[in-house]
Amino acid sequence: MTSKQPIHSVLFDNQNEYYAQPTSGDNLQFYSSSYGDQYSTNYYASPPAGDMRSTNYEFSNSGSFWSAFGTGGYADEPPLLEELGLNFEHIKTKSLTVLNPFRTVPNNHIKKKRPVDRNIPPKIEAYVPESRLYEELCQFERNMDTAIMRKRLEIQEALGKPNKVKRTMRIFISNTAADQLHQEEEEEEVDGQVFEINSENEPSWTLKIEGRLLDPLIPTKKAQPVQKFTSFFKSIIVELDPEKYPEGNLIEWRKQPSSVESDGIEVKRKGDTNVNVRIILVPDYTPQKFKLTPALSELTGLKLATKSHIVSELWNYIKLHNCQDAKDKRIIHCDKKMQAIFNATQLQFHEIPELIQRQVTQPDPIVLEYTIRVDKRFNMSSKAYDVDVELDSVLKQKMMNVVAASQVQKDILSLDDKIVQCVQSINNSKMKRDFLMQFSSHPIEFINKWIHSQARDIEAVLGETKVNLEDVRQTEFYKQPWVKEAVFHYLTSKTQQKMQELLATQSSAKQS
Repeated sequence: MTSKQPIHSVLFDNQNEYYAQPTSGDNLQFYSSSYGDQYSTNYYASPPAGDMRSTNYEFSNSGSFWSAFGTGGYADEPPLLEELGLNFEHIKTKSLTVLNPFRTVPNNHIKKKRPVDRNIPPKIEAYVPESRLYEELCQFERNMDTAIMRKRLEIQEALGKPNKVKRTMRIFISNTAADQLHQEEEEEEVDGQVFEINSENEPSWTLKIEGRLLDPLIPTKKAQPVQKFTSFFKSIIVELDPEKYPEGNLIEWRKQPSSVESDGIEVKRKGDTNVNVRIILVPDYTPQKFKLTPALSELTGLKLATKSHIVSELWNYIKLHNCQDAKDKRIIHCDKKMQAIFNATQLQFHEIPELIQRQVTQPDPIVLEYTIRVDKRFNMSSKAYDVDVELDSVLKQKMMNVVAASQVQKDILSLDDKIVQCVQSINNSKMKRDFLMQFSSHPIEFINKWIHSQARDIEAVLGETKVNLEDVRQTEFYKQPWVKEAVFHYLTSKTQQKMQELLATQSSAKQS
C-alpha cells in the first residue's frame, strides 16, 4: 500500500495531518478516522481493516476539509488564510470520512453550551486604547448586577408578607317593579313618546345589590385598577319572606374560580306585594381571617385576624409576662388569663397553634335588611352601608411584575451573546495578527518553531515518536507514567498475535 508523505498541519488542537493530493494514477482515496479528540488521516488504496469496516461507522461525503489556526471543519468555501495571501489549494481534498458514532456524530437534541468568555485579551489595549472603556463598562455592569440581584431578593421577601390596603365599600340596595296591577291603566310620556303597560305580563320585581369603592382620602395621580363588588365576597344569600315565598325563599350566589367579577347582582321574581328580605354577605378574606373568642380577644387585643397574627400576638404576650420556663424554653407557664383560656397550668410551645384553633371561629357575615316595594316603579333604600375591605397593594402588584419579568432577561441574554461573539472575533483577529507579525519579524525562526511544533503533532497522530538514544540509556526514562501503559499494549498485541498464529495453525491442520 502506497501513501503520500504529509506536507504540514495548521491545527493546534485536534492533531490533524494533511497529505498531498494523490495522482489519479495511484487510485488512492482519502479515509479519516476519529477516536475521541485525536484525528488521523491517511491515503489508502482501500479502506483500512479493523473497526472502520464495522457497521458502527458511517461513510459519507464530507466535502472539502479546510483548517486554519485552531479551527477546522468541512466546508465548501476556502478559509480566511487565502484571503490573507496564503494559498492552501494544494491540501484541499475531497474526502470520505469515517465517523465515530460515540463522539463525532452531532446530535441535535444535545443542548449546546453557551459561550461566556467576555474578556478582551490583556495586550489588546496597546493596539486599541478604547478597550479600557470596555473593561470599565464590564466592571460597572457587575456592580449593577449585584445591586439588582440584592433588590430582587428584597422584593421576593416582601412579597411573602401580607401587604394590604384598607378601603371602604359603599353598598346600595334598590328594586324596580314591572307590570303591577295599579300600573295597568297608567301611561307615561317620555320625550314625546307614549308607553302603554302590557297587561299580558305577570307582575314582577327585581332586587339590585350594588357596591363601589369610595375614593381614598389622598387621591393618587394615576387611576388605579379597582376590584369589582363581587370579588370581596365568597357568597351572597338573599332570604325572602317564607310566608309569601314558601318554596325557593333562599337565593344564593357563590363565587366560582372562573366567574367574572361584576359591580352587583340582581334577583328577579314574580310578585305584586311588598316583600321583606334579608341579605347575607359572606366576606372573602385573603389570607383567611378568624373571629376570636372574647377571652382570647381580650388577651391579644384582636377581634378578627389571621392565625399567624394571633400566634404572633400571643407570643408577644408570653415574652412580655415572662411565661417561658427558665431552663426549658419549650415549656410555657400559664398565668391566670391563659389558664382561663386554655384550661392548663403549662403547655408546650408546639401546642400553641392547635390550642388557638379551638378558640377561633369563622367570621360573622354581614346582614342587611330591606323591604321590596312594588307600589313604585323604582325604590331605593334610604340607607347606604359602608363596609371595610382590604385590597392588594398596587405596589405589591408592581413588585410581582418586576419579579416575573422574563422578557427583560431574554433581551439581556441576547445582548450578552452578541458581546461574546464580538469578543471572540477580536480574539481571533489578535491571534491572526500575532501570527503574521511574528512571521514578518523573524520568518526563519518562526517557521522553524512552527515546523517543530507540527512535527510533534504528527508524531502523536502517527504514533511514531522519535526517542533520543541518550535518553534511552538513562534509567529514569523507564520510570515515566507512560511506560506501564506501553508495556500493557505491547504484551496485549503479542498475545493476540500468538492467538492468531494458533488459530491459523488449527485451521490449516483441519483442512489438511
